[in-house]
Amino acid sequence: MKLQKDEQLFFGCKIDSKVREALAQARPGDRKYFEGESSEFLRICTFAEERWIGKVLKGGLSVSEIEDLQRNIISILRRISPTIRTSASAIKIFHAIPSEEPVDLGSGGDDEEDADASSSDESNGPYISY
Repeated sequence: MKLQKDEQLFFGCKIDSKVREALAQARPGDRKYFEGESSEFLRICTFAEERWIGKVLKGGLSVSEIEDLQRNIISILRRISPTIRTSASAIKIFHAIPSEEPVDLGSGGDDEEDADASSSDESNGPYISY
């Protein structure tokens, strides 16, 4: 096995119906935290039919940086909407790959179905697109 230091990782949580509703009702001033291509805040990414919200960063982070990142993501989500109740254990890590498809928050898979990353096409791997 070899390490790839230039690869990007995604840290975030799945967008369920409650999070989607909170994002749709976000105040215009808070939309900057998740809309657009800014890596400074959060991004909405896709995995199969699911939508996820989080940060895309280069690999090689220290454990303390990951803990800080976890708290930062939760803090931004709570700023967008205090009704979002995301626990630290909801934050997942995926290998991130660029996507040419725009992310449409309005469409998406069934939120009740929780697709497992291992059920994806083996040739593609458990990657999240940003």
